[in-house]
Order: sequence, then structure tokens, then C-alpha cells
Amino acid sequence: MPNITTTTHDVFIDEAWAAELNRAVEFELLVLKTFDDRSAEVRHGDTYHLPARHHLSTSAKAASTDLTPQASTETQQNYTINTHRGIAIEVEDITEIQSKYDVRKGHTEDLSYSLARDMETDATGLFDDNTTQTVGVIQQELTDANLIRAWQYLEDAGCSRNGRLVVLSPAAQGGLMKLDVFRSHLYVADADITRKAEINTLYKAELLVSNLTVGTAPSSSGHMYHRSHFFKIVQRQIETHTWYSPLALAWIVSADTIYGVFERQEADEAGGVTTVARLWGVRLQTLK
Repeated sequence: MPNITTTTHDVFIDEAWAAELNRAVEFELLVLKTFDDRSAEVRHGDTYHLPARHHLSTSAKAASTDLTPQASTETQQNYTINTHRGIAIEVEDITEIQSKYDVRKGHTEDLSYSLARDMETDATGLFDDNTTQTVGVIQQELTDANLIRAWQYLEDAGCSRNGRLVVLSPAAQGGLMKLDVFRSHLYVADADITRKAEINTLYKAELLVSNLTVGTAPSSSGHMYHRSHFFKIVQRQIETHTWYSPLALAWIVSADTIYGVFERQEADEAGGVTTVARLWGVRLQTLK
């Protein structure tokens, strides 16, 4: 005699759907927020000019001899704002009507994150440019000596002590957690490296940990820098556009942004020179 089984009576057995979707993980986007914002200076146009102003050189004053007037032939740094990113979806009515989930609303939210993530990775991509002021070894943990040398680079360049930051990958932060200077009560009151205060106390720089540092695991480049060293110009914030097509019987939703992210080169301090260099930033070669 045949049995009643889950196979023979499969049509009797109900199925359950989750109340919400298992959405993709979203990383915290924090690096671009630290960049100096010069958007207000660019109402139109595609090029931002940053002229330099250097110190003049002195000379000995001889008796009965006039001083020679000084004049520097200055240069400028030019930055092209040409990043225009966009993304779009088309959602047919039948899908929205028959779906248990709010398809259009969910994907519209995703458009903004995808664009913001691109802006963030463009920003962190600048961290790998400085080959002159570099500490650490790629695919290795940073040492205390590396951080001290990075700090010294900024000190040597006369970098303002207010507004310094350090951006590292989680793996690089994990390496710091092994160092006594971040764990021992001799250096910190609370042996909790997850707090930002420790690196701020020791190196006068706020620690930010980003999953989107430049590089592919196990290689990563972080940075120690002043807030003014990197800057952004956003001509269009992330904006969503919606249009209904009566022929396609669908909603078309797009989003875009226009921006540029840049690394400033500071004007050298010595009198009589007209050069610039990456002085207020230090590349931190490490792991991811």
C-alpha cells in the first residue's frame, strides 16, 4: 500500500518567504568625508586651478647698495573634474505588482550606495600615489617605528598638528593591536585599540579603519595625512531621476554624480624656491 509522503503530497505543503530580503553587506563610507571640500568654489567649468605662493629669498645688505627687489615666477596645479558616474534600472509594472517585496524602492536605495562606494574607492585610490614619503612594507604589518617615521615626515614638513588622520585596513589595525604601545597600561589608560583615542594620543592623528583601502588582499596602502592634503569637488551630489514609460509599462530609475577627488602638493618652505611636493601625506604600505 503506497505511503503518503512529502513527495506524493508536495502540493499540500506550504512554503514560507522571509519578511525581508538578505541584502548585500554595505561598508561604512568614511574616507571621502575627511577630504577638504572645495565644491563651493567651482560653480561651473571643468578645471580647478591652485596657484602657489612661495617665500622670497633674503640677501645681505651692503652699505650704500640698494636691495634687489624679489619676484618669484610662480606655478599652479591644475585639477580636471571629469568623473561622471551613473547607474540605472528599469522595473516593469508586472514585477512590482506580483512581487512580495518592494523591488523599485529597494533597488533605488542601492543605486545611491553603489555610486557613493565608487566615490569612496576613488578617494582611497589616491593613498597609493606618494612614493617619496612612504613607510612600511607591502603585505606586512606596520611597526611602531613605521608610525613614528610617518609622524616625523609630517613634523619635518611643518604639517599642522590639528586635523591629522590615519586610514588603515582592518588587517593593518589588527597588526597594531599586537604592539605594546597600544596595549600596555604604560602607554594607555585602557588597553582597547578599537577606540580612536590611542593613536590620537600617541601620534596626534585620528584613526579611521576602512574596508575599502586601495589594494587587493593581502596588499594594502593606508595613509597618514592632514585633512587639507586631499580635497574633493562635487558638482552634482548623488541625484536620483525617475521616469515612467507608458510603452514599456515600466519605471526607469537612474542616479548619477559628477565629482573629482585630488591630492594637493604643498608649496615648499625654503626661501626662493617655487617647487611643490606631497608633504602633508605619508603612504603606509601594509596588508589587507
